[in-house]
Order: sequence, then C-alpha cells, then structure tokens
Amino acid sequence: MNHKPLKIISLGMGVQSTALYLMSSLGYIERADYAIYADLMSEKPTTEDLVKYLLDWKKYNNGIEILIEEADIYKDVINGVNSYGKPFVTIPAFSESGGMVQRQCTGEYKIKTVKNKIRELYGLKYKQRMKPTELWLGISTDEIERAKISQMYNVEYKYPLIDERISRSDCKAFLEERSFHNVPKSSCVFCPYQQNRQFREIKEKFPNQWKKIVEVDKAIRDKSRRGENDKLFLHRSLKPIDEVYLQEDQQELFMCEEGFCGL
Repeated sequence: MNHKPLKIISLGMGVQSTALYLMSSLGYIERADYAIYADLMSEKPTTEDLVKYLLDWKKYNNGIEILIEEADIYKDVINGVNSYGKPFVTIPAFSESGGMVQRQCTGEYKIKTVKNKIRELYGLKYKQRMKPTELWLGISTDEIERAKISQMYNVEYKYPLIDERISRSDCKAFLEERSFHNVPKSSCVFCPYQQNRQFREIKEKFPNQWKKIVEVDKAIRDKSRRGENDKLFLHRSLKPIDEVYLQEDQQELFMCEEGFCGL
C-alpha cells in the first residue's frame, strides 16, 4: 500500500526555519504535516525562549504540530562518549596543528535525531526502510550554496524559501510583522563558529551557559582521542576559552553547510 510522503519542516529555531514554519502554518506556502525540532539541550537561553513562544503561538493560530526530540550533546562531550558508549564524534574545533577538525556533530545529532523522529512517525522498526519523505530546510536565496542533495534513503530535501525566492532579510521582515522580534541565530552555546561578540554576550548574560562552554573547551582536549594527540580548542586563538580576550570583533566564520544549524 502506497502512503503519501510526509512533508516535514526541519525546525532549527533560527530566522529562516522559524519564518518557514510560520509561512507554512499561515498558508503563505503549502502546509507541511509536521515540524521537527532537534533539541540538543545546549542552545542559548534566547532560543529556549523562542521555543516556548512558538509553542504558545501554535496553540492559538492553528500552527503545524511541532515535535521535539532531545539529544544531549553537552553530556556526551563531557563524558567523551555518545549515548551508545562509542567515542564522541568531533565538533568543528580548532586544531593546534592547523585548521579545524572534521565536524560530525551535525550528522550525528541534528540529522540523525530528525531522521529517527521521522521513522517513529511512520512506526518503522529496526532495519525497516524509510518511507518516501520530503524534508523542508530553511535555506534562503542568499545561502543557496548550502542547498544539498539528501544522502538519506527515500528522504528528499526541499527548499521552499529558495523556490519562492525568499531571502533572509525577507524572513526577518516577515517575522517582525508578526511580533517575532530578534529571532536569534540558532547554534549550540559552545559552537566554535561563533564570533567573539557572541561568546562575550553569553559570558556576560548567561553564566551557567558560559560554564558549559569552558567545560566543553577543556573536555575536547582531555577526553577526546584526537585532543590527546593534537590539542583542540573552541576558539581560533588556540587558547583556552576562559583565557581569551573577547573584546575584539572578528570576521564571521562560515556556518555549518549541512543546512541544519544556524537556521
């Protein structure tokens, strides 16, 4: 028996994916069946506030159902292993030998978490094949280079914002008009792609989150196989994050190209 493919929004809680969710909920574009938010339990408090606000908005505006799936990346980094007891996958840290180490966190935590939730929606058991699915990603026209072809079996990536020729500034204006002010760029608090001003803001406003950053920075040197042989750092200066002078602004680093973070 053929089933109609589910249309799923990958909801990252950033500007573009939040705008995509609202546009689809309000009928400006085709309505999706579900939105899935992979909560890595290490987001900034501003993102956590947005999650609560959006869930409340959904109740009173016939919003698309939001499914939240948790994966504790912070705990796994600190313990040096993932939830299966295997060595922790790498985050894009800066290496003492030069450059950044290969990032696996997006695939292992964002993409896999969303995929597992989709399988749960279909009621699939272990080793059962994924059913045809459309996964909508909030990539806008000004980031078209991030649009990729899905590597997941039977999952097709769709880019409604690009199809409708919608830019990030269009998304921001759309959100502002609907009282979604200052929607933050989503990322883990300890993401190395952040600039000094972002780390500085966390340090000044959110001491508990800053503590997490310092702990993760230490853990990637002390508890990762790679970090033991080639020191890793969250900051491009190759210094422990709590020793870095954060007052100087920097050029923004290219954000995760997988299309699941920063949106």
